[in-house]
Amino acid sequence: MELRHLRYLVAVAEELSFRRAAERLYVSHAALSQQIGDLEDELGLKLFDRNSRRIALTEVGRVFVAGAKRTLATAQEAVAQATEAAKGERGRLVIGSLTPVTAAFLPKALARFRQRFPLVEVTVLQVDNRTQIDALLNGEIMLGIGYPGPNMDTEALTATVFLRSPVCILCSEHRWPNKKSPPKLADFRHDNFLAYVPEFAPDYMPIIRGVCQREAGFEPQFETVANSNDSMMSMVAAGRGVFMRPLIGPSDHPSGVSLYILNDIQSPFQMYLIRRKCEPEPTVNNFVEILIETVASLKVSG
Repeated sequence: MELRHLRYLVAVAEELSFRRAAERLYVSHAALSQQIGDLEDELGLKLFDRNSRRIALTEVGRVFVAGAKRTLATAQEAVAQATEAAKGERGRLVIGSLTPVTAAFLPKALARFRQRFPLVEVTVLQVDNRTQIDALLNGEIMLGIGYPGPNMDTEALTATVFLRSPVCILCSEHRWPNKKSPPKLADFRHDNFLAYVPEFAPDYMPIIRGVCQREAGFEPQFETVANSNDSMMSMVAAGRGVFMRPLIGPSDHPSGVSLYILNDIQSPFQMYLIRRKCEPEPTVNNFVEILIETVASLKVSG
């Protein structure tokens, strides 16, 4: 028994005429009659009472037709949902993200995505860079927002830059009194570089260490003090040290804290979208498009 048998059955039951049902289905009268006969033989049930003048459903046929209609409706719904999934309008999206850098754009992108694709179930996991790579390879996440890293399997994964930003440093407003002369990274070689606790931002210190070594030739002295952006700003204002980060979005900072763009740093801060090289999921494609639009709309200012 196939779905076409059920469609034929429902048409005959609704028309109570093989001729009219055949015209509706664009099949011959003889072929339709044969299909209904085959269905009755397969079921071992009599679905219609028919003679030369009339056709009527048996009680068994009436019950079976009701079930056939439900089956056809379910099949039609499944096809519609599959079509929506193929367009990325339905399904799931699992993102691995680094914090706190993504806080400047990810919530806005997620809100826009939710508004445009409300039937997609979105999950965002806070994972470090190495875990992102492993999670992509084993299918635990569908998109990574971070950095390629040395452990990335380039045969299975691809990384694309989607964000470039200047690097800035935040310090107590008394740390750099010469407002007319912007500081350079090397000017802070003897300062404590404040860092997030590893549980909040496990990749922060390696990234900052690389920038200081590459751009200014010194090893930064870290002090881990913060587990949130608010606590970090409080420590900077208190003079505990300096804090370096990319300048993404408006350069808002609290009273007592000064922000300087480090124009001497030659390489901008970059973030990547990391995904599998196999045919990308439609939900991923749709989200990436919205994420890029969101990042492009951010204003970067000093």
